[in-house]
Amino acid sequence: MPGMHPRGVNHLAISTTDMKAQLTFWCDALGLPLKALYWMHGVEGALHGFVELAPDAYIAFVQHPENTEDVEFGTSHANGGAGGCRRGTMQHVALHVDTLDDVLAVRDRLR
Repeated sequence: MPGMHPRGVNHLAISTTDMKAQLTFWCDALGLPLKALYWMHGVEGALHGFVELAPDAYIAFVQHPENTEDVEFGTSHANGGAGGCRRGTMQHVALHVDTLDDVLAVRDRLR
C-alpha cells in the first residue's frame, strides 16, 4: 500500500573497535541481555552483536577488522555495509515493517 511506513526501529548498529568493551558496558553495567553474537553474514572477520533494549528493539555493534579509532572532523566516516567504519559511527539502522509489501512501498517512496 502506498501509505505504509515503518512502525519503529528494530536496531541501530554502531561501529566499534572493541566488541568486548561494548558488551561489558551494555550487558554487565546496564544489565541488558545479550541476544546474539555472531560472525557477520558475508563480511569476513566482522562480528555482529545485539543487545536487547525491549522485545522488539535492539542496539547492535559491528566490529569490522578495518574499523579504526581515527576521527577526521568534517568528513563522512562510513564505508558501506561491508567495509570498515570509524569507531562510534552509525553503521546502519534497521526499521520494523510488517510485510514485504511494506518494504517495497518504503523502497519505492524513497526512490
